[in-house]
Amino acid sequence: MNVIKHSRVRSVLAGFLAAVILALPLAGCAQTAAAPELSSRTESSSVQSGSSASQINPSAGSTEASSQKTEGTESAVPSSEISSAAAKSVKQTAVTPKTQKKTAGQTLQKVSDDALADNGTQFSIPKMAAAAKPGYVYVDQREGYNFLPDLVSRNVYKQIFQGAYQISASTTSEGYYPIQKITVSDSTLSEAQLRLILLAFLNDNPQIFWLANAYSYAYANNNTYIQLYSVASQPNCTAMIQKMNQKVSAVISAMPAGLSELDRELYLFHYIAQNCTYNDAAVTNTGIWQAFSSYGVLIDGTAVCEGYSRAMQLLSSYAGLQCMLLSGQSSGVNHMWNVIKIDGNWYHLDTTWGDSNTEVYNYFNLNDTAIAQSRTIFPSASTLTEDQIDGTVDGEAARCNLTIPACTATAANYFRAKAAKVSSSSEDSTVQNALASAIKAKSTSVSFYIDESADYDAVITGMTTGSPYQLMKCVSAVNSMQGTGNRIDTDNLQYIGDRVDRGITLYLKYK
Repeated sequence: MNVIKHSRVRSVLAGFLAAVILALPLAGCAQTAAAPELSSRTESSSVQSGSSASQINPSAGSTEASSQKTEGTESAVPSSEISSAAAKSVKQTAVTPKTQKKTAGQTLQKVSDDALADNGTQFSIPKMAAAAKPGYVYVDQREGYNFLPDLVSRNVYKQIFQGAYQISASTTSEGYYPIQKITVSDSTLSEAQLRLILLAFLNDNPQIFWLANAYSYAYANNNTYIQLYSVASQPNCTAMIQKMNQKVSAVISAMPAGLSELDRELYLFHYIAQNCTYNDAAVTNTGIWQAFSSYGVLIDGTAVCEGYSRAMQLLSSYAGLQCMLLSGQSSGVNHMWNVIKIDGNWYHLDTTWGDSNTEVYNYFNLNDTAIAQSRTIFPSASTLTEDQIDGTVDGEAARCNLTIPACTATAANYFRAKAAKVSSSSEDSTVQNALASAIKAKSTSVSFYIDESADYDAVITGMTTGSPYQLMKCVSAVNSMQGTGNRIDTDNLQYIGDRVDRGITLYLKYK
């Protein structure tokens, strides 16, 4: 039997790029994380009409802490073949844990002092940008820049932007291509300041995907000299930029005109979910730098959570949406996701955990309370000392974010904004109408939001595994009005519940 399944162990933050990863850890997927996985099978047996199905926890959604597992296990978010009052019983099958090797995220590696010497002939790469779509205003993502507290730091940020397009012809012993050296005159920046500047720049500029998380620096005559690096040569970088711009232009030009901010976000979410797969190999091989970048998602079609998040941020700029990166941990595993502003309010958006053979909406526009059920957020750098930021205290730089916007709204949560609203398991007309619309559009899923006035668990049970078996009953009713090829396959009905957001998504196949 076919099952809807997360084909990739969902990330959580990949260690830090093969280069020196800012010990501010940018958060890659040090190991894969628990993301919803569905599995179920049917067993033939005679069931009396109205009898209950085998025990399945219908409310255990992927946003519940209990469904999250640490790296090394693939979590089974109850799959749920929906039992009908017909002659079948449904039995939930446990998912065999999938083991992943854990990598200790790479720590910051300082390049030797001689790398600060003359880095040779440099070549320019073109400062090309993808074409914007008429009707949508391009948004510069500058939350990192705005976090920087002084003009010196902001000027270094601007110098990085210029220097990133000048790449040396020769490599260092580590295999990096030095970019244009940065000189900060009459100022000695601390290592903590350098880390925050670099974190701000990298978090604001997903389009500069070739910049390594590696650096070296030195002081002389009251000046600070900073060296950053490219992971690609000038010719390769130029070709990659051209590919990226063509892809971004194609994605944005295909987006319908006149969409609301929420619908633009959904369009980008669907595009990434349908065109990218999780890169398991990069979990233990951070030398696959593309997987940690927007390039991995948009060109290679495979990435870890850091790549998913950077691609979403890049596309959001062209869609006129303000979008940031945020990092933290889930069950002790590093992870990166986005926060995005919709209609003036910030929300948590996890495109990595939302990606499957079909989309999962349990992490689409959550508030702080909901996201806290599945992860912790690293602190803002503003709450840390310089010794903590540069690793003087514990020998390892503290993982941190820069700006952490408050996410308190719920209006743009997927279930509240887009799902059909039901208040009881006997509200058949609403369910049938939603199913009929899904069939007409040949949708692979349909979602429902359980009204706050109702008992969530009771309604979900009545919809799925207990009397009146509402979903199966409504599917049968809608199927009776459909021809061959347009009927929902009742042998392949599965769902994911989300108690935190009071939602449930039913996954559909047709026959």
